[in-house]
Amino acid sequence: MKASRATSTPLPSGTPAEGSGTRREARAVTRRWRWCTALLLAGLAWWALWPGRAEAAAAAGCHAEQLATARTEAVLRLVNHAQTVIEGQGDMTVQVPTSWAYANDLMLSESSDAYRLAMRCLLREEQGSPRLQDLRFEEWRLHRPQVTAVDSWVKVRYRTVFWFNQRGTFTVGPWAVDMRAERWKLSLTPPTALAGARWDRVQIGLGGLAAFEVTPTPSAVDSDDLVWSGLGQPGGPNTAVTVQLVPPWQRALATANTSSEGWRVVNAAGQTTWWVGTSAVIVVAALRARRQPAGAVASALERSSSGALLRWGLLNAVIGLMILLLYRLIPDAARAVDLPGPWGYEQRWQVLIGVLAGWALAISARPRASVLLAVSLAAVAGSLVAVLPGLFGLPAQLVPRQPPPASGIAALVVLTTAVLWLWLTGLVLWLRLFAEDGGLLREPANPLRLRGTGAGLAALTVLLLGWALWAREGYWQRISWLTDRTAPAYGSLHLLVLSREAVSLAASVPSWCYSHTWVLTGVAVVALLRARDTGLQVPYANPAELDRLLLAVFFAVVVAWREGSYAGSQVLASLWLVLDIAALYGLLAVGQRWAVLSQHLEGCAAAPTLGEAITESGHRDLIDRARRYRELIIALRGLDQGHGEGALNRHAVEKELNRLHRWRPVAQGAVARPWLPSQVTVLDIALSWGPHARWWYNARRAALLATAVGVPGSFVMVWSAYAPQEQWMLALQSAFGAPEMVWKFVSWELVWAGAGLVLGALWRLLPGRRGPARALWLVAAYTMLIALDIMGNLITDQTLGAVALAATLMLLVLTLTSLAMDADTFRAERRFWPSRFQLLLSIYQLRGLSVQIAYVMAQLAAVVSIWKFLAGPDFRSMKP
Repeated sequence: MKASRATSTPLPSGTPAEGSGTRREARAVTRRWRWCTALLLAGLAWWALWPGRAEAAAAAGCHAEQLATARTEAVLRLVNHAQTVIEGQGDMTVQVPTSWAYANDLMLSESSDAYRLAMRCLLREEQGSPRLQDLRFEEWRLHRPQVTAVDSWVKVRYRTVFWFNQRGTFTVGPWAVDMRAERWKLSLTPPTALAGARWDRVQIGLGGLAAFEVTPTPSAVDSDDLVWSGLGQPGGPNTAVTVQLVPPWQRALATANTSSEGWRVVNAAGQTTWWVGTSAVIVVAALRARRQPAGAVASALERSSSGALLRWGLLNAVIGLMILLLYRLIPDAARAVDLPGPWGYEQRWQVLIGVLAGWALAISARPRASVLLAVSLAAVAGSLVAVLPGLFGLPAQLVPRQPPPASGIAALVVLTTAVLWLWLTGLVLWLRLFAEDGGLLREPANPLRLRGTGAGLAALTVLLLGWALWAREGYWQRISWLTDRTAPAYGSLHLLVLSREAVSLAASVPSWCYSHTWVLTGVAVVALLRARDTGLQVPYANPAELDRLLLAVFFAVVVAWREGSYAGSQVLASLWLVLDIAALYGLLAVGQRWAVLSQHLEGCAAAPTLGEAITESGHRDLIDRARRYRELIIALRGLDQGHGEGALNRHAVEKELNRLHRWRPVAQGAVARPWLPSQVTVLDIALSWGPHARWWYNARRAALLATAVGVPGSFVMVWSAYAPQEQWMLALQSAFGAPEMVWKFVSWELVWAGAGLVLGALWRLLPGRRGPARALWLVAAYTMLIALDIMGNLITDQTLGAVALAATLMLLVLTLTSLAMDADTFRAERRFWPSRFQLLLSIYQLRGLSVQIAYVMAQLAAVVSIWKFLAGPDFRSMKP
């Protein structure tokens, strides 16, 4: 795949060279995709149609009469505080006599049909033919049931996890959950085989929730637990334990946001405002860049990069409205006016809009003719399945209710592949467009690399679909692990569930891909910033007003902490965009007053600021003066310690220091030489100016340093996200589990790089005399937003997540980056010192460096302490 913009003069249209080259490339692309599609179709068809084993006849009864002496306990603990939704943790223990016909089968492998039959008797209702409604979609288990044999008993312990995240009814373990009304109901519903067993203990830990009605009367009650003893015995209370709960407003609102049509639209609208608001700001910035170029006349690079940013801002807003809002509004509006037909089919609209949005994303990036043809064919194929599902044996709502025919399976495979490839191609095309228009790629581009991009996209599509295939197969194994696999209907049910999951995957790909487009916005802003600075022969000392707006948007989109939802709602998402931008402008206001280079020279009328008194040509002289200042300070301290006069006596040293404290004449021919402010030294000015004469080069250098320094921090953040075993379990069965894990690492690297870029770009505008002080001020703006997020989480009683770890790592990464920037300021001396540490020792002097080392060690201690907490048992509520 080649980029849309040629890097050299093209041949005239219609020449034989161009036509033959285009045809050859088109044929090559067609052959590659034909092979990829054939392999994918064959693999998915084999996977979907693979029948379950039929090794035995249908299972016999469970011999419930032999379980009359069985003893059972059931514990259900509800985790309410510091959660977005309530989590339920079930623990059921069954002791069966060894005389039971299937007792020995409990010791077999989990893959054994006899084992599944025995477990099914103890944990499920006796089943006939497998049915969709019998699958346990909400029931999760951290590990297989623990089976132990003691004397004449076989003990089975089964632990489950589930979440109260959506209205409806479902069964988990022996518990039936009803969340259809304002009051939620929990009922103990023992399997039929255990109806006559003794329930020695039934316990429900409410987790701080209020119980509205409880039947029968508990045997014991404390502040948090309800306990029943001796249930199921003749003449005693029965096993019909029922508890009605009143959820707190935070949990009720979170459930409504995922279940109520009206709340879902409001939530989607709030989420859309963040993306549309971001697009509006970058469109305004792009228009200003076109009207107000950095120099007298806009350079070609500046015009192309601002044009790309403008087009992206408009496209991003339109696609955001389509993906996040339109697909919900159309079905909800159709149901509100009782409009029949396909208008009310949500997933069908979601898929169709996703295909159209992916096609628009790809063609708007100005691809070559061969790529445009491939994109259009993929869009036609996907749209055909979504518009005319009956043509392939699929129902009108697109979601199968019966096992689809082979044509339906092939259509769903083509649909999912087309949607995923369209979006990946569109994102890559726009990324390359920004890089070309912004001059981020070396010219001319290598054609081999362009062709390799097409092959890489095909491979990435296959890999992502392969992971989704593996993950959803694991999902099927979880929900059906006790289903009778010898039944004839097992294979059909397997095919039905996986076909429904294929539709769900096709519907969720657009929103998942779109949620990562903030990276494209960041790249587009960086390209324009670079074009505005490098196009000037005599650059500005500091970022101009428009550059600061672009940096503020970049900070909000790339660097700022991504606040989650509150009680499942993202209505306030746009507010965070405003606060993120305001935080950086507030930091600039503080720097305008307290930054070193914002101080005025003394000793003459209308003295300029230190930043205005420095020119690009005078940078070398400034570094030499700062180096001489360090040498004189070392000599003066040696004299104070009685090391002798040496070549310079004290008077000569002080006289030269005074001479360095005077600045050169501000105007040509001026007689008076102004003084530096009394609290500022020439070393402070050199360190405040940064290692490079251009502010853009400072930004680029800091971004590269932060990217390298932040690699361990990225690993730590990914580890903390998946430290709870429940999160790891969810990721392994998610269609985007492994890709999201990899992306989380990449996104944190981009966050560190973005923070470094902002630090370097604003290096001369931030308060502080040394690099770590400047980093601290930027982290303060970053942490202030986290503090606001913590307040929202506390109000809604949600988990705080890894905010403390993120803030600490941000401070550590930027501190180390700033130390490296200070060392780079005197990089010309690097050959005179055995290591960077020795150079820093020379720059900071002994006492200053010891303070910086203690500062960094304190940050490392904080990171280790938070790490130990996250890895400890207090953080993980359930361990295997």
